[in-house]
Amino acid sequence: MVVSEIILQPKETYVMPVEYPKRTLKKNQNREKLVVAAATLFSRNGHMSTTLNDVASHAGVHVQTLYKHFKTKEELAIASAEIVVKDCRTKFEEKFPSQSTFAIWRQWIEDTVSYLTDLGIGTYKQEQIRSASSLLNDNYLLVVYSGYEDLLAEYLAQDFEMDPKIDRLPRLVACMLWSGNEAAMKRSAGLDTAKDILNFNHELLAESLSVIDDIEKIFSSYIKLPRP
Repeated sequence: MVVSEIILQPKETYVMPVEYPKRTLKKNQNREKLVVAAATLFSRNGHMSTTLNDVASHAGVHVQTLYKHFKTKEELAIASAEIVVKDCRTKFEEKFPSQSTFAIWRQWIEDTVSYLTDLGIGTYKQEQIRSASSLLNDNYLLVVYSGYEDLLAEYLAQDFEMDPKIDRLPRLVACMLWSGNEAAMKRSAGLDTAKDILNFNHELLAESLSVIDDIEKIFSSYIKLPRP
């Protein structure tokens, strides 16, 4: 990784590239590998079912290397969840000038659900959903959903031209949108539906997008900002 350092000299200014020491570069690369591996395994197998040894092995590093970066699984869960929310924020920053919060979220969920089903979350997620709470003891998902809620509330407030410190609606709709994922998963796992267990991977995306469409129908009239 190369960063630029501006150095002022008499009568001239020039940019001199400065390289991180190899040890620092390696350390940063290992941390990134661990965070990405954790996000993948937590999404596919669940927070409780994923061990730190699993994460280290998936990242291709020794577990002792993991402990140099993260003292606990909770620290790792927070770090991996934060990169997911950060990626989502990047999408909103890119698309919001021309698209509504509902449209951006719809595309994000479409991409995310397609990716997760490719990871093979079906069996694990169905079993988790049939437990007392599909979020119980899943610190990774709790942090992800909390980040989604804050992000959605922020952008919905702009769409609705409301002050989130005064008006409840942006956050209420934000809660409906992120929890809509859980609602879609429950229906895809055979809950809240008259059908037997559905083809999880086939139906999950359709259910997830239908939930967003339902919520948008109710609240789209609140959008005040003009969209091209």
